[in-house]
Amino acid sequence: MRNPESTNIPYARFPGQVIAAPPCRMLNANMYGFFIKGKQSSIQKYIDQTLNQVKLPKGHYQALTDFCMLTFTDIENIKPTSEPFASQGYFQETDIIIWLPVAHMIEGKMDHLYWYPAFICVNNIYALVNGRETWGFNKYLCDYTMPTADAPNTDFTITVDAFTKFSPDTKMAPVELFSVKQTSAHSKKSFAAIAEIFEAGEEMFKNVLKMDLDMVKQLFDSFWKPQVDQLLFKQLPDGQAKNAVYQAVCHSPSTVQKIHSIHMHFSGYEFNLNQVDMFPLQEMFGIDLGTQPAILPFNVLFDFNQDAAFTIAENK
Repeated sequence: MRNPESTNIPYARFPGQVIAAPPCRMLNANMYGFFIKGKQSSIQKYIDQTLNQVKLPKGHYQALTDFCMLTFTDIENIKPTSEPFASQGYFQETDIIIWLPVAHMIEGKMDHLYWYPAFICVNNIYALVNGRETWGFNKYLCDYTMPTADAPNTDFTITVDAFTKFSPDTKMAPVELFSVKQTSAHSKKSFAAIAEIFEAGEEMFKNVLKMDLDMVKQLFDSFWKPQVDQLLFKQLPDGQAKNAVYQAVCHSPSTVQKIHSIHMHFSGYEFNLNQVDMFPLQEMFGIDLGTQPAILPFNVLFDFNQDAAFTIAENK
């Protein structure tokens, strides 16, 4: 990987300029996760429209399954670790992310497994601006509901300002994009390690996700120990939004510092996707409109650091 500094031009810092320098440390990240069925062909098309737009030294990126992972994560305390930013204060952030499991393929063989946070909504502008401009996270603002760390795992919603239907007379307005609702009595089991979740849900992973179990274990092991290998598609448009003045695939590891608790939930959950033309998740990832089961629900409370973004490849 290349060094994060891809240019010798100094970044201009001026009063009121809110971009902080990575890395950042995150305390008490309360993550709830589910698996949602899409279509591998749609996911591959999305990967081709983003990551595979950048010419790599070798190989390409490939979708691994029909399923996406959906997470709601309430991070209690975030701040940069370097000065002067570390002394400026901290903030809370909630991330709602659709993750795509992705393989880097070279000559038909799997070189490395990654997680691609392809769709992200956050609840504050500081997180959005820093995430998009520094790392290349595809972030948008939202309102949301989700349980607190000490509450039962019940219902989750996300509301975005969007054009629900594209038309000359449509005014942007808040709309619920999707939700996850509990459909049966709450039940959960604690685990000492992530590996135990795979033992408990081995048949589900194998029969529902339709992925090789060793691959699934490798993916999830990389999500927690020692870091999440994230792929990012970072681009900046020119003044006419016709060409990119910068376009790259980047890698930013999230390094897990401590896991406080791990739970697998055995309650039933239902995912519901609404039609929103501005965010067509059915086209992006092949997720059907309406309802479907939200499977393999889990909850992890942990601390992690978000490291700088390193350039894997960029288009000149």
